[in-house]
Amino acid sequence: MVPLFGQSYNDKDILSVQHFNVQDGLEVGDIQSLAFDNAGWLWISGLESDLGASTFLQNTPKLQWFDGYNFHTVAIPVDDKFSPRVVNLYERSDGLFYLSLISNHSDKLFLFDPSTLDFKPITLPTVVGRIDIANMFVQKEDTFIVLDEGEETYLYRLNSDLSFEKLFKLHTESGQSYLYQVIAFNDHFLVSEARVGVIVYAPNGDILKVFNYEDFGLKKATNSEVMALVDHFWFEDAHHFVLKYDKGVYEYHEQTMSWSQSEFEIPSLTDPHVTSLFQSRNAINDSFGNVAWFSKAGNQNLIKREYLQQGNQAARVLVDVKDLINAGSHDLHKELYLAELGRLTRIVFKNTSVNNFLEDYSIRSIAHYRGNQYLAATEANGLFLINIEKNTVEQYPLFSNGQPFFPSEIRGVFLSGEGVWTNYNEGIILIDTATHEVERFRHYPISAMVDDGDRIVYGATYFPLMEFDKTDRVNKVLSKNDSLRVLDLAKFDGSFYASTVDGLFKYNDGHETFIDIPISSDKLMMLRVSTQLGLLFTTNDGRVYRIKDEGSKPELIFTDPAASPIATVFEDKENNLWFATFAGLIKYYIGSKEVQRFIEDDGFSNNEFNRYSFLQTEDGGVFLGAIRGLNFFHPKDLKKLEKGGEVVLTSLTYFDNKSNTNTNITAHAELADVKDVSLPAENKFLRIQVAPVGLTQPTQVIMEFKLNDGEWLPIKQPGEIQFNNLGAGQYLLKVRMVDSEGTPFGKDLMLNIHAKEFFYRTFWFGLLCLLLVVVISYYFIRQANKARALGQHYSRSLLKVQEEERMRISRDLHDSVGQQLILLKNQANASRDQQMVKNVSATLEEVRSITRNLHPVVLSRLGLTAALEELIRKLDENTEVFFAIELENIDGLFDAEEELNLYRIIQEALNNIVKHANAVSAKLTIVHKKNKVLINIQDNGKGFSIEDEQQSSSSLGLKTLQERMAMLKGKVRIESGDLGTIISLIIPK
Repeated sequence: MVPLFGQSYNDKDILSVQHFNVQDGLEVGDIQSLAFDNAGWLWISGLESDLGASTFLQNTPKLQWFDGYNFHTVAIPVDDKFSPRVVNLYERSDGLFYLSLISNHSDKLFLFDPSTLDFKPITLPTVVGRIDIANMFVQKEDTFIVLDEGEETYLYRLNSDLSFEKLFKLHTESGQSYLYQVIAFNDHFLVSEARVGVIVYAPNGDILKVFNYEDFGLKKATNSEVMALVDHFWFEDAHHFVLKYDKGVYEYHEQTMSWSQSEFEIPSLTDPHVTSLFQSRNAINDSFGNVAWFSKAGNQNLIKREYLQQGNQAARVLVDVKDLINAGSHDLHKELYLAELGRLTRIVFKNTSVNNFLEDYSIRSIAHYRGNQYLAATEANGLFLINIEKNTVEQYPLFSNGQPFFPSEIRGVFLSGEGVWTNYNEGIILIDTATHEVERFRHYPISAMVDDGDRIVYGATYFPLMEFDKTDRVNKVLSKNDSLRVLDLAKFDGSFYASTVDGLFKYNDGHETFIDIPISSDKLMMLRVSTQLGLLFTTNDGRVYRIKDEGSKPELIFTDPAASPIATVFEDKENNLWFATFAGLIKYYIGSKEVQRFIEDDGFSNNEFNRYSFLQTEDGGVFLGAIRGLNFFHPKDLKKLEKGGEVVLTSLTYFDNKSNTNTNITAHAELADVKDVSLPAENKFLRIQVAPVGLTQPTQVIMEFKLNDGEWLPIKQPGEIQFNNLGAGQYLLKVRMVDSEGTPFGKDLMLNIHAKEFFYRTFWFGLLCLLLVVVISYYFIRQANKARALGQHYSRSLLKVQEEERMRISRDLHDSVGQQLILLKNQANASRDQQMVKNVSATLEEVRSITRNLHPVVLSRLGLTAALEELIRKLDENTEVFFAIELENIDGLFDAEEELNLYRIIQEALNNIVKHANAVSAKLTIVHKKNKVLINIQDNGKGFSIEDEQQSSSSLGLKTLQERMAMLKGKVRIESGDLGTIISLIIPK
């Protein structure tokens, strides 16, 4: 697809030309019909091959529609082996299409809905033998179809309910017809057939008239061709027909059934561009009755547009289309499609009041030459002559000593009786208008110049203000200041004013000064003299000041909202001010202070206008030069282009889980209802195609998109946005249209997109996993607690049983062994055997000690405090360790079982000191706090490894200690080292 802008002076009404082929998505190689649906979309039908229909090879039927950017293919419901030679679309008045497919073996006919893409087969009438479709003709509400039935040909009416009504038999040769035209009138039918000519039939089939060449005002030629009406168009309430073989265009009069030469003017062979008047397609109507005529012009086509009830308002244009086979347009004011084999051309027409010239050049100056001709000076490509009446441009050649000469850096063009005065990059030049020879007066590069009668006053860079005497042909210094850097120059009230880098400079007959201005000198830009306002000067940040007269101070009169540099200021005949800026042309209504900005979309060649390149004609017309192109318009005719329109979906492609493939939606009716798109987690691919619809005027459309609150991004692939793997989340996709200045217009497209996440990445999956972890953890914790509780219960039961067993053994020792020993002792005393008495007494005391260790009787008799004091006393008396004690009374704080456990804990700890610590001294401290009892057992022994003791399977002391503390719901802390061991117990009460 190649857009072309400003091809030549013949196509000034063309905004763009685009050529499409198979690389751009065009699958219809042999384009046999072009039609438009109610929305204005183009539909294309034909065969896939660009070689045309083949008798021996497979012909593949194709149906596509085009949204201005992309082609969309619609599958035709026929067998893959079906090989038609003709595939035509016929548009009904209700917006539906008939689609006919004609083959050598059988024909098919469908009613097709372009909005839903639904096909409804239409059954042809049942006849004896074979029936073939010869042609179809849709005329307003009526549809006529010509059917070949064996050796005969009949005309049918196809009703809206898809039933067939046989009308009459047509005159043909051998039942094989080739119908060019069937036109129905109130009381007759006009039929053109390739072999029998042009015939008028009555509604009952009677032949009313057979036309010959004399009926068209033509002389009958020997062996003349059979008459044929190859093209038909409706214009100015009349039917016009193209007579085959260069015979002309004729208007048909239905009341008299006669012909006359058509008043519709077509280009003649005398036109320098036309090489042949007639081709495969000569004329078409658009949807509104306007006409386009096509004339072959070598390898191009000359197109003439004529508008209904408006006369010939469009200039003829040349386009690069060699062999035209079809054409179509919904609105010839806006666009036109031309078809060749393998290529479709789209022409977008301008619809503005601005004429553009020299669109490839930067314009620097413009001057009236003579009559309707004007000289335009370019920056580096010389001069051109423009004729605004004929709308033509031609080079204005210059010569220096007979050699071509191209002046550059021109800053002014002035005409006089001597010729054309201007400048080039080294000084002043004079052009002889008769010979175009240039006389050069080399001096210094000029940056601004003013024609002042018999002299030219000019400024330069780092140079004094100068004058060139036209009579003496010499340069003279005017100002004493020899380092002026002049940007622009103007004469006002007898003085010369120069905008310079250092400020606003004034010069008058040897007097020079800088004027006080309310801006910094680096902001100063251009000068302009207004008969209404005085001297105007502009800034490079969009401000305009005026000096009413020489004695007045500068006054701010305008500020550009866009703060764009202002290159030129002028007034129209209605006293409105116009500002040509670097960002469009501004119309300023002085009274209301309303501002209206015109840009490229409104017909201008570029948004950035050049300095020094303005001219106002006597009738109020305006030439404005830009960095690309020269524009001519009348301010009163200039209208802001109201574009309107909206962005719509034309295709939606996404991955479908059910079919496990990409799904593509192109049906208008279905796309119109799409507001939300859901993308599966497995494949978050999304491609959408969009296009503008409903534009009120043809314009260059730039489209942008953004997701959520992101930045607006340009759509790089025309009309297409693709996301290969969109991140999971909720998105709002917006697509908008912007003009050449980036200003949005029309209605945006908004689409909600939900890109799903894999379930294992979602919040709910995380929550489910968390709940599962909690449940499992709870289960294991509960099981662990149960196991721990069971273990504690077992340990406590074991300790309880142990204590009960100790008590039983203690009681048994006391009641049996103890009593026996007492009896034995009494007997020894009776026998006075002292040794025996001594041995028995020792044994009895040992039994009593064992009994007390097994179960401390003093604990139940005297209480815990006394039992502990007794324990310490015994250990102190019977061991080498010195024991100290500090006890507060803790009797009554614990129940019997708890007292016993606490006693056993302390007893075990003290016994360990005696057995293992090698301690010299030890101390037991018991303190009763408010809600707890603090116990501290300390020795100065050798200490031990707590970790080793805990891991040792043979050591039960610490385990028993911890188990008994757990039964008391207390806490234990052990610190052991070379200086001894400290056991701290905290027991809540």
